Amino acid sequence: MDTDKVSVLITVTGIDKPGVTSALFEVLSAHDVELLNVEQVVIRDRLTLGVLVSGASTVADGDPLHAEVTAVIQRLGLDVTIERSQDVPVIAEPSTHTIVVLGRPITPAAFGAVASEVAALGNIDFIRGVSDYPVTGLELRVSVPQEAGADLQANLARVAARQGIDIAVERYSLERRAKRLIVFDVDSTLVQGEVIEM
Repeated sequence: MDTDKVSVLITVTGIDKPGVTSALFEVLSAHDVELLNVEQVVIRDRLTLGVLVSGASTVADGDPLHAEVTAVIQRLGLDVTIERSQDVPVIAEPSTHTIVVLGRPITPAAFGAVASEVAALGNIDFIRGVSDYPVTGLELRVSVPQEAGADLQANLARVAARQGIDIAVERYSLERRAKRLIVFDVDSTLVQGEVIEM
C-alpha cells in the first residue's frame, strides 16, 4: 500500500434537493483524488450521501479540499462531515447471498431477528427497500462463509415462521440482479379489476 496515500470519507446529510451530488463532484474533480465508493439514500426527503476518495495526503487531507467541499455543501443548506484515515481501503469481496424479506408489516422485532441471524454468521453489506405497498419488501446483500449458506437458510426459515414474514435466500450473482418479483392479486383483494385484463 502507498503510505503517502490517505482515504477521506465525505458524508453529506440534510433535506434532499437537486444538484447536491453534482455540486460535490464538481469540487472533487478539481482535485487529484481517486473515487473508491459512493452510496446514497433518500428516506422521506432526508438525504444521506457518502463518498469515499483517496489521494496523496497533501491533496486528500489538505485544507483546500476540505474548505471547498464544506463551502459548497453548506451553501446548499446541508451538513457535511469529512473524516480522514491513513488506511486506504481494499476493495471488498462481493456479497455472497441476497435476502428478500416481505411482510405486511415487517415489524422492528422481525427485522431485528433477521439481522441477528445474519450477524451470527457474517455481515450485512447493503440494505434497500424494494416495495412499500401493499407489502413491505426489503432486500439485503450479505456476506457469510461458503460453508454457512445452508445454516443461513435454515435459521432464516425459522425466523420467517416465528415472525410471520416471508424470507427468500439466494446466492448473490449478476444473474440474480436481473430478476424481478411479480405478484398477481388473482382474487382482487388489493387491486380493483381483473388482473388478466390489465
